[in-house]
Amino acid sequence: MFVVSIVALVIAIAIGFEIRKVEHQRQLRLAHEQAQQILNDAEKAGKVEAKRALNKGKRETLAYQESIDQEITTDVQDNERKSNWLDQRDQVLKEKEDLLNRRFDTFKSKQETVKENRQELKDVRAQAAELITKREDTLQDVAEMSHDKAQDYILDETKRDLKEEGKRTVRNAEAEYQSSSEKEAKNLIAHAIEHSGIRSHIFPSNRTMDVPSNEALGKIIGNAGQNVRALEALTGIDINIDDQQRLITLDGYDPLRREIAKRAMTQIIQANRINPDIVEQIVNQTVRTVDELIRGFGEQAINELNIKNIHPDLIKFIGRMHFRTSYGQNILDHSIEAANLAGVFAAELGEDVDLAKRAGLLHDIGKSIDRDVEATHVELGVELATKYHEDPVVINAIASHHGDVEAKYVISDLVAAADAISGSRQGARSESAADYLQRISSLEGIANKYPGVQESYAIQAGRELRVIVKPNQTSDKSIEKLAGNVKDQIEQEVTYPGQVKVTVVRKLQVVEYAG
Repeated sequence: MFVVSIVALVIAIAIGFEIRKVEHQRQLRLAHEQAQQILNDAEKAGKVEAKRALNKGKRETLAYQESIDQEITTDVQDNERKSNWLDQRDQVLKEKEDLLNRRFDTFKSKQETVKENRQELKDVRAQAAELITKREDTLQDVAEMSHDKAQDYILDETKRDLKEEGKRTVRNAEAEYQSSSEKEAKNLIAHAIEHSGIRSHIFPSNRTMDVPSNEALGKIIGNAGQNVRALEALTGIDINIDDQQRLITLDGYDPLRREIAKRAMTQIIQANRINPDIVEQIVNQTVRTVDELIRGFGEQAINELNIKNIHPDLIKFIGRMHFRTSYGQNILDHSIEAANLAGVFAAELGEDVDLAKRAGLLHDIGKSIDRDVEATHVELGVELATKYHEDPVVINAIASHHGDVEAKYVISDLVAAADAISGSRQGARSESAADYLQRISSLEGIANKYPGVQESYAIQAGRELRVIVKPNQTSDKSIEKLAGNVKDQIEQEVTYPGQVKVTVVRKLQVVEYAG
């Protein structure tokens, strides 16, 4: 029995061992399958990540390639622009070189002419001395004069001859000058305008403002009109509101104040909450902003013209001209244009170019404050230029550019010419139809009041007054006086841009018919 138990135990142990072995092999197989699954999942994930990385690399490469292509395109365009600019500069330099060569040839020709004239003068002097000696000998022989008397007689006669010859020479020179001066002047003006960088736009008015919505209009008006009243008190501008058209009109003589009011209203429209205190803050901030703009405009002007050593306070007055207009023409643009024209004129005539530009820029500086002070812009300009120790040439150019005083320097005349050209050229200025008709009527009315005038016509937009007189009631001498009187009266009574040419026509025509 004991042996059977032992055998049964051994068999049970063997069976248990075999069962554990089978179980171990099963677990080992499961572990191997799990490991294989993990490897497969890892391989798939690796492939997906590799593909994602590859796609990202392709996108980054493509984006980088596009940026490189854009940079290359931009560089090519910049190089083309620079190349074109260099070609233009090269052409300008070649033209200037040709001009200098022609002037040099002209100078050499004039120099040779002077040498020839000097030699001719020496020959003439030698011949004159020989002739005087012969005359003295002849007079002594024929008239039995003494040597001293003969010499005095010959000298007096020679002086009379030389005086007459001098008069003839002067008359010939004047005639030649008259025939060539107008042509030279036209060429000079054309050359100056071509190289002066003329600005042709008309400066927009800051008298009106469109409001985008009724809500914005309500912000400007405020509760019972308190905002608009505060705005009027702070800016000194009368504000008229058309709520039907949503149009605001600014009534005020000072364009700078109108600009401040307009900018302040723009800020008020953009504000979330508005009341009189905030209106005051906005106006104060706008005043500071406009002050910065004024200095910026002044600095930009002097940098554009390359003018040095301008007093810092004077720069601000220059900038204020940006907000001043005359017949729609911006005064700062007009002054820069006049400065460029005066500079070209000065270069052609051998004058100081920098001084001419300086005088041209400052010739209307008085208009920056003529709204605040009771005086003409010429008087105010002279006062400002004197206060800031400007050159006497600049001061005289300011004082004389409207003919109020005599022009003492060539540059003063050049500035006056540049001012007239800038103000009178086509497209520079504009005026309302009412002002235009009033000016035309005034011009014709002045001429029609004079006796002997048959009719008059204001032509070329009022830049010329053609006066036709009755030939049987006037003479050639009287029409010269008539033209001067009409010109003087126009200067005293009519406000006009540029110049007005007065032409008096007297024509006597007799017609007979033979039957």
